[in-house]
Amino acid sequence: MSDFEERNVQCVLKILRKKNPATTKEIMAMRDLFPDLCAGCSSGGDVILAGKQLVEEGIVKRKWTVEGFEWKLLSDPDK
Repeated sequence: MSDFEERNVQCVLKILRKKNPATTKEIMAMRDLFPDLCAGCSSGGDVILAGKQLVEEGIVKRKWTVEGFEWKLLSDPDK
């Protein structure tokens, strides 16, 4: 995983620690809370790719809602 992709993953994790669960749209709205970390998450596609990585690692669960994808932190790898 590139440094850019890793930062996006860390951005999504940081936001899900504050708001869990959160939709892709909510994550995009909160990225300004962490400007140094979340500068790379500039589109919903970035969030979806980072979230997909977390789903594959078993850290996050994704489900489809009328508002789009909802992401839920299942386990925190830093705790």
